[in-house]
Amino acid sequence: MSPEIEKLLVIQDRDKRLIQLEQQLVRIPAERVEIEERAKAAMSRLDELKLKAKLTEAERKQLENDVGSKRTQIDKWRSQQVQTKKNEEYQALAHEVANAEKEIFKIEDKELDLMERSEKLATEIKAEQQVLNDVNAQAQRQKETIGKRESAMKEEIEKLKAERAALSATVDESFLSRYERIMRHRQDVAIVPLQHGNCGGCHLQLPPQVVHQAKRSAEMVTCEQCGRILYWSGEYEPAAEHASR
Repeated sequence: MSPEIEKLLVIQDRDKRLIQLEQQLVRIPAERVEIEERAKAAMSRLDELKLKAKLTEAERKQLENDVGSKRTQIDKWRSQQVQTKKNEEYQALAHEVANAEKEIFKIEDKELDLMERSEKLATEIKAEQQVLNDVNAQAQRQKETIGKRESAMKEEIEKLKAERAALSATVDESFLSRYERIMRHRQDVAIVPLQHGNCGGCHLQLPPQVVHQAKRSAEMVTCEQCGRILYWSGEYEPAAEHASR
């Protein structure tokens, strides 16, 4: 194997790791959004329960006011009964009082239902608040973990870029240029081993002269199908470890 190919293999190793890290970094914003969405969903459920509780309490207070108004009206009618001397008017007032009292009974039944609903909502709110607290605590831990992972990846990326730059400066410019052009096109690997006479990238059966040229290591040899740079490793390497066609 030529020294230039050996250097390019090291650069390729750095490039593969850089691609991996950069792909992971791209996914981090989505991870943060997912964490925030879970917290927002929990908050939304709690807000919905609190709104129901507020509306229920407002409805109960309105019924309470209605009962108070009807009792005031009943007292007024009873006062009029005492003052009236006409039996017909007395009976009419008595009828109004009876009807009002029936309505009060119905309203008070509704009030009891609303009170039970309020108690149930209070229990649900308490449970949902605990869920929200747990979700927020978990979200904070996850965001801290992601932040640390992100910082570590960025630090590793800078280190790899520096190593790559130093290595690139020692490689023949024509070799490096060809390698980088293939990497941009293939987006996986640019240099692959010969495997029993086959290209380690696309698995094409190579002509004997191409295999011989790669063994000699005197020049850059490429696969006529995929264009990847070939090298003779001197031993068999499973094709699954390299890029597929």
